[in-house]
Amino acid sequence: MLGFSTTQNVLALGREAFFPGVEADLPKGRSALLRADDLVPQFGFVGTHYPVRRVLLIGINPGNGRRNDVRTRGDAEMMPVLASFVANPTAENFAAAMQAYKTQCQHWPLWKRHCSEVIGVGKLSLDDIAYSNCLPWRTESQSNFDDSVAFKALKLYVEPLFEELQPRLIIALGKRAASILRHTQKQLPEMVVWNRAQAATITVKQERAEAAERILQLL
Repeated sequence: MLGFSTTQNVLALGREAFFPGVEADLPKGRSALLRADDLVPQFGFVGTHYPVRRVLLIGINPGNGRRNDVRTRGDAEMMPVLASFVANPTAENFAAAMQAYKTQCQHWPLWKRHCSEVIGVGKLSLDDIAYSNCLPWRTESQSNFDDSVAFKALKLYVEPLFEELQPRLIIALGKRAASILRHTQKQLPEMVVWNRAQAATITVKQERAEAAERILQLL
């Protein structure tokens, strides 16, 4: 099952292999339940038809929501399934975790604003792609986590994931994700950077149009 081997290795390493310690860069002021959720890695999903198209979308790291006391409705459905996989990392639980993630991610702002547009440009479905993040854990610093963490994420997670998934096209969702990927010493396939800036300025729109044209050419 694609992605399974890489996730097993990350679980064996633990969060402390990526950060100065297990507690480092955790969101503050969270309830005990949400704090436990923040310690659960999120590995994304690999669509059932991914081996045909081999298109990988890769972001930064999972969001941690705006609430500090209760789960969002989506997390209430997804996080217990992900936690079950972490507690018992079998292939069956991995498949369930991927399905739970794929079901919920479609409702997130990132997907509504950017991923759906990227997928639409390439006339793809969720089953045609794989999605993950450079860093599989939530952080207090959001996408501004330390460069040393970014380097470890690249070496311990991203590069092994690329080796396992063998993507033909990588779509980096944002310049931060792209900058992390470009630090690899390994040969990358074609990569397109999608500008995910919140303000849709003329420049941003132009960059997205150019990225869309490039995605169409490569597909």
